[in-house]
Amino acid sequence: MSATLESGQRVDIRPIQGRFGAEVIGLDPSAPLSDAAFARIEQAWFDHNFLVFRDLVMTPEQHIALTRRFGPLHIMTPLHFNLPGHPEVLVLTNAVERGRPLGLRGAGMGWHSDGEDKRIPNAGSMLYAHRVPDDGAATLFADMYAAYDGLADATKRRIAGRRARFSRVDMHEIHYPHLPPLTEAQKRERPDVYHPLVRTHPRSERKSLFIGRWARDIEGMPPDEGFALVQALCAHASDVRFVYRHHWRLHDAVLWDNRCMLHCATPFDETRFQRLMHRTTLEGDVPV
Repeated sequence: MSATLESGQRVDIRPIQGRFGAEVIGLDPSAPLSDAAFARIEQAWFDHNFLVFRDLVMTPEQHIALTRRFGPLHIMTPLHFNLPGHPEVLVLTNAVERGRPLGLRGAGMGWHSDGEDKRIPNAGSMLYAHRVPDDGAATLFADMYAAYDGLADATKRRIAGRRARFSRVDMHEIHYPHLPPLTEAQKRERPDVYHPLVRTHPRSERKSLFIGRWARDIEGMPPDEGFALVQALCAHASDVRFVYRHHWRLHDAVLWDNRCMLHCATPFDETRFQRLMHRTTLEGDVPV
């Protein structure tokens, strides 16, 4: 699908992996984007779960403005990893200056959706590549519509109407062993939350599996049984059948929908390379 915008630029939208993912080529963030042109891009996002904007040379202000077209922005806290002067932008990097980290290091490892351990998870995220390692570090994306459709009927019946317990308190030291343990105040700020294992997207109205690394067990099940089912669902969700591997190019921006996808960063040789990414985040809605 292609469209010619008011500025004369031609924007092409090309599917990547069937219904899962699409490239957006030719968008100039400095040029006007009408409501009608934006609506076509937004619909492609809902149709394909995530969009890869290629060669999108943009400033932090343009990154913020483009993301805001998709909805209200969420400011990540604590603020010390946000871009100075632009609190809407979270800095993800292994770069250090004068002994001080310039951003959050090691973020995104493990299959998850952003904010899944909060009462209102984030609707979407846009990650923009300012510096990319030469050794091919990638981000994996998993289609939770397809993962739900691929469940056995018996499993669908087993999880219907059930909620998983997502616990930052239980899982923090497992996922972030390099960070200090949560303080008692931090634990109070991030209480356990319960979300439905089967989630209906508010726009597409399609059902997806809602699971991730912060899920601990399942409401109404014995803890061991719930934990085992969570692990089985996570393994199913990350099966190669449902996964796209994105190999980053400089000036790629990826906008993904946390309501119907998981993602996972992959490691790279941090002794040789630096990775610098900026992320904006969209406010979400209570999963139903």
